[in-house]
Formats: sequence, structure tokens, C-alpha cells
Amino acid sequence: MPLMKSLSASLARVRAAHGRGYKLVVLMQRRLIGLRYAARVLISGVIVWLILDQVMHMDPLWGLISAVVVTDLKVRSAMNNFVSRMLNTLIGCGIAVGFLKLFGASAWVVLLAMAFAIIVSADLFREQVSWRVAPITAAIVMTPAYMLHNTQAAQAAALRRTAEVVIGAAVAVAISYATAGLFRSREAAGQPADDEV
Repeated sequence: MPLMKSLSASLARVRAAHGRGYKLVVLMQRRLIGLRYAARVLISGVIVWLILDQVMHMDPLWGLISAVVVTDLKVRSAMNNFVSRMLNTLIGCGIAVGFLKLFGASAWVVLLAMAFAIIVSADLFREQVSWRVAPITAAIVMTPAYMLHNTQAAQAAALRRTAEVVIGAAVAVAISYATAGLFRSREAAGQPADDEV
């Protein structure tokens, strides 16, 4: 009996140590993935900031947001994010400008344009997460026209927003593609690589 209890206690300690080791490995893998993602976002952010702020003298905020949204460890996913972001931005901008031309600038028009942007986006995209970009874009484009009572402000905002998003998203895809090869050596070592071209 004492031998069985001792053996059982030893086995329990081995299982506990194994469990802690497994949790540590999972944590380290997650941290490595997080570090790789952070590095890509950092590189993309620096490039977007330099292009928009230093070269084009534009506010880099929406370019930076687009870079974060589009960046992915998988190049294919980054490209899908890019397409979704671009189309939803264009949908939101187009609906905003169209609603302003047809109905003018009022709080109700902004809300109706946002709802219509969701309907159009929902018809085109399966992922509900991507449905949010079009109405947010419509609101961002229409708000200056509503606040300033000037529809020209909306057209200028639509052009700026689209340019910022295009630059941020394109840089993110380029960085995802450029850094994908850095982690392919893991495949040769028998570990699955997270990156794919």
C-alpha cells in the first residue's frame, strides 16, 4: 500500500510538471506569435507614418488603423483583409457622398447612410466583422459636412480617408509578404510555419 501511494504521488507530480511545461510551451508559442505580429505592425506603422505625415503631410491616424487591421501573419489573410478594407471603405465613402448630394447633411441622413452601408456590405461580405467598416466610414465622411453644414467638406474627407486607408492597407500587405519568408526555416526544421504566401 505505501508503495502504491508513493508511486501515485510521484505520478501526480510528474503529471503536474508535465502540465506546467505544456502551459509554458503554449505561452511561449503565443508570445512568439505576438512578437512577430507586433514587429509587422511596428514596421508597417513606421512606414505609414513616414509616408502620410512626413511626405504627404496628412494625419496618419486612419492609415495606422488600416495597417493594424490588415496586418496578419498569413499573407493570404492579409490580402483578404486588404480587399475587405478597401471595398468597405469605398462603399462607405460612396454612400456618404451620395446621401449628402441627395438628402443634404442632417443627423438622420448620417444614420440612414450608416444603416444603408451595413445593408450593402452585408450583401457583399459573409464576415460580420467587415460589415462595421462601411458604416464607420460613412459616419466619418459625413460628420464634417453635418458639423460644418458644407457638403464639400465630405467630399474632401472621402478622398483623404480613402487615400489614407489605401496607403495603410497596402503597406501592411507588403510587410506581411516581405516578412513571410523569414519564418519559413521553421518548416525545414519540421515545425509548421504560420506564414503562407
